[in-house]
Amino acid sequence: SNPEDRRVVPDEPGDREIFKVVYVVLESQYQSSLTTACKRINAGQENVAVECSGYILEELRDPKNYEQFKKDVAEANIFIGSLIFVQELADKVVEAVEPHRERMDALCIFPSMPQVMRLNKIGSFTMASMGQSKNVMTDFMKKNKPSGTSFQDGMLKLVRTLPKVLKYLPGDKAKDARSFMMSLQYWLGGSPENIEALLLNLAGNYVLEEGKLSGEIVSPPEVIPDQGIWHPMAPRVFEDSSEYMQWLRNEHA
Repeated sequence: SNPEDRRVVPDEPGDREIFKVVYVVLESQYQSSLTTACKRINAGQENVAVECSGYILEELRDPKNYEQFKKDVAEANIFIGSLIFVQELADKVVEAVEPHRERMDALCIFPSMPQVMRLNKIGSFTMASMGQSKNVMTDFMKKNKPSGTSFQDGMLKLVRTLPKVLKYLPGDKAKDARSFMMSLQYWLGGSPENIEALLLNLAGNYVLEEGKLSGEIVSPPEVIPDQGIWHPMAPRVFEDSSEYMQWLRNEHA
């Protein structure tokens, strides 16, 4: 695979302000949504545009790819990483990103090894103590994870529960923590619309001057249920059979 296939550059940036995004993911399932989201931003925003560079984790083993990755990171405003669980590759990501962490406007690291998640930085929100016994996020997950569930299940419960708690807390720290949890919800949704909203929210809150973005940008995440009933002509996935039967009888039939 070739990282250059994932590079998105605006065709006609003009005098628009450009923000740069770099992402590293385990597999290529996010490539289409990220590419589409960036193209939607470049087609729909009057005052800003985005450049995006994407890497599959295993590509960083290639020296040429890794050197290009470090160059892209050195110019990035936003960095996104997900499912980075291979030790030697996690070390490579940290080595490339950490020197630029303070300069970058936002870093969103979704479930990954602790040393990578410690790179997280959204305003005042960080995970600097990730992996330590007194880490608030880790303690919350341990206390709220149902017995016998995986790390991912605990993270999903955290995503659904923590925003309800954080919205009652005052101050910028709670605001920035909400931004991280909202970003994770957008990311798990995975659709081009969700990824577009993720990038615009990060750019609007942490990269660009206020008022730069145009249009309706703060759309809530489209949350996809863990399990449900799908019908090819239905407008959504139904979370239970009664909801599905109501649609089937009253709308579809």
